[in-house]
Amino acid sequence: MLGYSIYQLLFKQSAGTSIVLPRLYLKASMETITLAIIVTWAFTPFYAPNQVWGHPAFITLGAFNFCFAWDFAPANYIALLMNSFIVYFLWRYTILVNMRLKLRENPSNHDRRAARWSNVHALSGSVFLLIFLAGPINQYAVPMPGEPDPLPAYPASNPAIPFGNWTWHTAAFFFFVLASYFAYVFTYMESKYGSARTRFSSLTNLYIYVLTIANAFMIIVYVIQGVASAYGPYGWNNPNAEACYDSVIPSVLIASSTYCSFLPGQVVIVANWFWFFTFTAAPRFIPPELPITESYEIGELGPGEAAGGIEMQ
Repeated sequence: MLGYSIYQLLFKQSAGTSIVLPRLYLKASMETITLAIIVTWAFTPFYAPNQVWGHPAFITLGAFNFCFAWDFAPANYIALLMNSFIVYFLWRYTILVNMRLKLRENPSNHDRRAARWSNVHALSGSVFLLIFLAGPINQYAVPMPGEPDPLPAYPASNPAIPFGNWTWHTAAFFFFVLASYFAYVFTYMESKYGSARTRFSSLTNLYIYVLTIANAFMIIVYVIQGVASAYGPYGWNNPNAEACYDSVIPSVLIASSTYCSFLPGQVVIVANWFWFFTFTAAPRFIPPELPITESYEIGELGPGEAAGGIEMQ
């Protein structure tokens, strides 16, 4: 159930001694971004449709992007608030992973790599929040609810503002996507080949390949569209950009046959949905793990005494 891991971590914690599953925090982080996407898409296309279908990056991609529903106010306020929980979940996860690594008597290289990538993943969660600052706010006149839908200006960059272009916005997003992917892969490798191996179904093995294809497909498609628009007669550099903008179909399933991007918009739509369904399925395929026992109590400490402790079962 979507959001169940979040509910368990935020509202079902117990005092005293408790069993902790670190990967529950990993699941919660993935559920958080999925819920943020769903919430913003539930109202932005209806409350401020020109923020989605009139998005300045629409012509570059040839179709919609899931971020379009949260790039501008007021949706970005909600998305920033919701996604801020990712920072807590991922840093808490990497702290527990590194603690478990220290508790192991003979950790393997797979264990160490999984811990290192959990650190990178946590950092990417913090960097990910920069997408709400870099790009849309700095570079464009923000399309607000109720305003007419003019052809938006598309300057190459804003030299007066540091990081005032979409490159940094996209880089922050893809840093999170790639870090999430590699963190998941090395978590899988830890469970399969590490010092404390766990059993999981053959579907998890299959999922790794599907996740790899989905991430690679989306990134390649976006890089092609972005590079072609930046250095060729595509996107806003296309002589027919205004006609392409006027022919936009407000749909998340169908792209217009008139496009100014290098690849047809329908390819982008396929890449978007392939990645979205694969990413949202990740919590179901995270391998099981050894739990950690945490003990908390309040008391006065004497010399060399500890009021609580952590151990691995």
